[in-house]
Amino acid sequence: MKVLEIISSLDPTGGAETFAVNLSRELNDISHLKVVILYSKHKGYFEQKLKEKNIDYLFMNKTKHFDLKNAKELRKIINDFKPDVIHTENNALIPTYLALRMIKKSQRPNVFHTMHLKPEEETSNKIIKVLFKHILKKPNFIPVAISKTLSAESQSYYKVKNVPFIDNGVALEPFRTTNKLSSRKYDIVVVGRFVMLKNHHFLVSSFIELKKKYPSLNVALVGNGELFDGVKAFVKDNNAQDYIHFLGLLDNPASIVNDSKIIALGSLSEANPLSLLEGMSAGCIVVSSSVGGVPDIVKEEENGFLFPSGDKEKFVEILHRILSNIEAYQNMSEINVDYSNKFSMKECARKYYNLFENYRISKK
Repeated sequence: MKVLEIISSLDPTGGAETFAVNLSRELNDISHLKVVILYSKHKGYFEQKLKEKNIDYLFMNKTKHFDLKNAKELRKIINDFKPDVIHTENNALIPTYLALRMIKKSQRPNVFHTMHLKPEEETSNKIIKVLFKHILKKPNFIPVAISKTLSAESQSYYKVKNVPFIDNGVALEPFRTTNKLSSRKYDIVVVGRFVMLKNHHFLVSSFIELKKKYPSLNVALVGNGELFDGVKAFVKDNNAQDYIHFLGLLDNPASIVNDSKIIALGSLSEANPLSLLEGMSAGCIVVSSSVGGVPDIVKEEENGFLFPSGDKEKFVEILHRILSNIEAYQNMSEINVDYSNKFSMKECARKYYNLFENYRISKK
């Protein structure tokens, strides 16, 4: 099967970009794959991941959201490659739609668009909202959700039936360790972009409270983003820089996650966060706000703990309980390692391939 993967950009801080690259690496083994990246401003780490698998890829020079020149160039790529299916991520949906409008209906392949955000967040711009609702009603445009909860929300929001969902996939191999919880360096790790949605201010203020109960606290914050400097200044103002460590954007976050006891998430909204799945595969204990699709993957006291978003008292209480008796959670750590196999990217790619094939057969 010929698959054209169209990615908006290779922004190294994005979970959707991580997913797209890892999915491409696996699809390349089971299909004839070509990858197109619309914006060329981000290269480096993710590009190297594509090169490692000898993936056929190219960067375009998209400069703005509605770029007719770019759409015409994308049309040529589609006409030359003649894909059986197209898979899009993030902001690649609209350019793909514009390109296909210039191609005969009989020659348009099915387009599968993976949704990583709640519909309200993916279509925060009013024009994009109208376009998404219009596009995703087209019979050859199929929205795919990354969690069961997101599938239900998308059906209601876009007024379409039977939105398929395929659980988020993770490249599990780097996130494997034999280190027992009690021997790990960091008590808590947080992996994610420093943006309002991830709620870092809430997290660090909670850690400051936790320090009063657990004096040996050691926290790692992995990531970058627009709020990075502000959060770092807040930590400094509270004299917490000795135990809350800002590690920035890492090519290999697995080295830190594998050396952490708890992976924490305090987000205001989520679909199916990669960071939690990666933490599970490393055997971390998961403590997360109960938002979006998180309860689909975190079962209370089975493989982690949930708290109401913004509930600092509950969050701190859970963290203190775990750290005060970490040996008691070694079994949960081992359960998480086994459970994470369900979310392997290899399995995820196989499900996407089967989905593509099923729609291709029904189209015939």
